[in-house]
Amino acid sequence: MKNKLIYLVYMFLSKLPDIYMLSIWFNNITKLRAKFLNLLPNMKIANNVKIYTNVKISRNSNLILDQNVCIKENCVIGGNIEVGKNTNILGYTKIDGSGKVIIGRDTHIGRDNDIFSHYHDISKKEILVNKSKEIFQDTVIGNNVMLFSRVGIMGGVTIYDNASIAYGSVVTKDCEANMIYAGIPAKKIGERK
Repeated sequence: MKNKLIYLVYMFLSKLPDIYMLSIWFNNITKLRAKFLNLLPNMKIANNVKIYTNVKISRNSNLILDQNVCIKENCVIGGNIEVGKNTNILGYTKIDGSGKVIIGRDTHIGRDNDIFSHYHDISKKEILVNKSKEIFQDTVIGNNVMLFSRVGIMGGVTIYDNASIAYGSVVTKDCEANMIYAGIPAKKIGERK
């Protein structure tokens, strides 16, 4: 009952507007949302985490947010998720941690991205797609990774440190460290020097 009440208060706080002109209100409300989530037993929220307005976080999520994580407006987050310090997740991003999603430190997740940690095995045509088996795998996004906007990350993928994924790409396979990827499916197009 206590956990349900805490979650309801968080949901109320998530609907309050972020009033940018009033910096004291803005800083306090974004941090207050994080503090309420930290009261739930399955959430570990470090200091100075900011959660903007209308961020939907599943109550049953196992969520770990390190210091200075910032989650912008209208994100949807659920499942088993760990986010490293100084990481920004911009608005309208969806993170499905049905398996597990691990995001490293100093990473930038652009607007309107979809990150999955599962997929459906549709390899056998005799099995209806809506009856197909779900495969749960960890999805790992390393340190200092740049995901531009509208990127799709499929379940089981690892994006290694310092990689960059271009706008509108769909990542279906692992991405090497220090490389730039683009396209559907994402292919290596360059190197970060």
